[in-house]
Amino acid sequence: MSDTVEKIAPFLGTWLLDHDESEFDQSAPPQSASCRIEEEFGLIRILMTVVEADGEKMEAEISGVPGGPETRMSESGLIDRLSLYFEGERTLTSEGKRKGVTLMKARRTLSDDGSTLEIDQTVEVPGQGRISNSAVYRRAQ
Repeated sequence: MSDTVEKIAPFLGTWLLDHDESEFDQSAPPQSASCRIEEEFGLIRILMTVVEADGEKMEAEISGVPGGPETRMSESGLIDRLSLYFEGERTLTSEGKRKGVTLMKARRTLSDDGSTLEIDQTVEVPGQGRISNSAVYRRAQ
């Protein structure tokens, strides 16, 4: 088993937002949210589904090889490159850049018992400043 596959294994699966443990700076808390993390041949896919407070459903997907080259992002209006890497054994981080400047960062930290995933996200919105969210997700049963 490769080092990447071994490191990502505890993160794999579907995670559901715990509203009571989460803090949202940028807007009203969503009605619901889920995060699904998958691995195939070392490629990691992170799929986010959010139902906003107003009922609008948003979906986003990022993928990459942790520690591998940056992925070119042609569909995003905010970033043009994305990297995915581990910070220690329990944190999977994605970092989005535009012209070499980090504008988005999400740290996904797994609890010691593997039952929760805390996602701390910061986004630098041009002309508006920094927005931060700290969301706790529980492993779906």
